[in-house]
Amino acid sequence: MLKRNIIMGILLGSVAPIGFTALQVSANTVGYQSQATVEFVGSTVVTPPVNPTDPTDPLKPVRPVNPGTQGPLSIDYVSNIQFSQQQISGKDSVYYAQLDQLVDKNGKVGDYPNFVQVTDNRGSNAGWKMTVAQAKPFMNGKNQLDGTVIALMNGTMSGTNAHQPTPANQAEIKPDGQAVSVMTAKADSGVGTWSERFGKDNASAKKSISLFVPAESKKVAGSYKSELTWTLTDTNL
Repeated sequence: MLKRNIIMGILLGSVAPIGFTALQVSANTVGYQSQATVEFVGSTVVTPPVNPTDPTDPLKPVRPVNPGTQGPLSIDYVSNIQFSQQQISGKDSVYYAQLDQLVDKNGKVGDYPNFVQVTDNRGSNAGWKMTVAQAKPFMNGKNQLDGTVIALMNGTMSGTNAHQPTPANQAEIKPDGQAVSVMTAKADSGVGTWSERFGKDNASAKKSISLFVPAESKKVAGSYKSELTWTLTDTNL
């Protein structure tokens, strides 16, 4: 480097005599390598629910719900399904779920399609699958509803990139503990936060989750409850 500086000084600071031809000296080319580093760690943040039709719009539940799960592959939110109050009937009957109610960022309560929200921040892009099961029938004390079927229909995805998961065409849930598919993300899809809403908009959502109760099912006046178990699995397992 010192030699290079000296040569530059001669060329720039000296005057060549008349008739003298200056030598053309090429600058040396040198190289140097530095390092750039980044470190990734698994996420432990619970992702809050967002508008199932607009992933940029955060929402808060009105009805009590269980908190989302932690970790890089998480179930963030699942709507509680409310079939409301129905009259006792001796016929086969189909009832439809009420819309979910959530609070937007301005504090306004609104109706939204029932939905389930998943986040994949693992970084492996390995894909995942979600199932749901009903282990026990609807119960009212010791009384139970036999032969019921819950149908999840018109699954519509919204998320943070173009490589979306695939919703099931229709998931029929029976109280036998059998897991049924809700949505599946192949490798390199389903990355980030995704919502599957049941119904494209509020109008279709009003007829997108149904409960079938057969005529012969014994019905005693009162409130019946059951639990649905939602399972999110790494497809590498």
